[in-house]
Amino acid sequence: MRKFVVIAASAAVLSAGLQAPAWAGAQASPTNVEIVWTPDTDIRLSWQDQGEGNTVQVEYENPHRIELVRSVTAAEGNEVILPAKFDAADRVRLLVSTSDGLSVATPTAWFDTRRPPPPGLYDALETNRQGTNLYWKGEAGPDSTPNDALDNPYPYVPVVRAVVDLPGTATETHTFKPGQTSAALTRMARPAAIRLIASNEWGETPDTKIVRLGTMGAGISVPASAVYGNRLGIKSTLDLFTSEGREERASGIKVELQARAKSTDAWKTYGRYAGNTTAAFDTGIASLGNREYRLWVPARKVVSGNVIALTSATSTSARSSKTLIKFVSRGFTPAVARRGANVDLSARISPASTVKARLQFWDGRNWLDAGPLQFNKGYALQHGSAGDEPGTERYRITVPAVVVNGLTVSATTSSAFTLTTR
Repeated sequence: MRKFVVIAASAAVLSAGLQAPAWAGAQASPTNVEIVWTPDTDIRLSWQDQGEGNTVQVEYENPHRIELVRSVTAAEGNEVILPAKFDAADRVRLLVSTSDGLSVATPTAWFDTRRPPPPGLYDALETNRQGTNLYWKGEAGPDSTPNDALDNPYPYVPVVRAVVDLPGTATETHTFKPGQTSAALTRMARPAAIRLIASNEWGETPDTKIVRLGTMGAGISVPASAVYGNRLGIKSTLDLFTSEGREERASGIKVELQARAKSTDAWKTYGRYAGNTTAAFDTGIASLGNREYRLWVPARKVVSGNVIALTSATSTSARSSKTLIKFVSRGFTPAVARRGANVDLSARISPASTVKARLQFWDGRNWLDAGPLQFNKGYALQHGSAGDEPGTERYRITVPAVVVNGLTVSATTSSAFTLTTR
């Protein structure tokens, strides 16, 4: 009985096989499916079939999904040009099947659609002529389908370019040679922003770092004069812009106070300070002679997060200041004396120069010369006597210009002092 059942079942299967199956009308699958690049970096997909319409799909391996790319009528032939606009993935292939869905899809070989890694900008430097040197790694990304049909040499290898945003809405682009990992850009309008972008046939990847070329403005206020040895109360200001219309708040900016005796001399640095952009700050220095002053701001580089900010060296225009001789003391001893009594006139000046000054007195209308007064190493002493008539007389001392350490200290007149005779 068991054997009979088996035979009957086999007969049933055999007779069922003689009926027209569902796959009896299936179309032959497309053959010779190939992909190549066109000169315009599009993809040319071709195949062979029996003259029917076809469907082109794209298959992504991970995560797996299949999407329709194109329907091709029989009249369009067996070739399509597709833009390289697929999602970034490690393994991708195209599928060609008959449009009636009765054929098994024929795939291309697997290929990757990876965008290049970012250029890897790691440094930027200001040049002497306000140009910019850029340095990046230019590392190649992993290839999950080595030597696939769409792996091609230049011009399909990753290319790095710099996109520069200039003031206003202007932009400019600099494209570099394949394999290049540094570049020198010439001087450009500022403030500007530079971003590197790596691109290949599948798309582009901007770098996470950006270079900002800023502008630094400097101002200085210098008193017209100060007495010798006193501090010259110079005040300075800074204005920093690393993007258009936005002033940066910054501190600890290195600045230098420079001076020179005359306009034909070279500038020398006499003071170094830390400046800021929020308020005027002190850049004072001792007044040691007639000089010109300016604030010098060296080129600056600040790296913060993903931003490399560069500003060029700048300076203020020259400002002049005179140094006046300092009268440390002057007057009579005693300042009130009897008629005909001995009186000493003494004075001390700084710088301690040896110079012939003049003593003057007031006659009620004008200052008149009362004779020379010799200073030796900054000190003068002259013996005399009080007058024969009671009253108070006013005196002053005029010292000519002197030169100290190559700097001129201007001629100076003391304030008035008195001698009273009783």
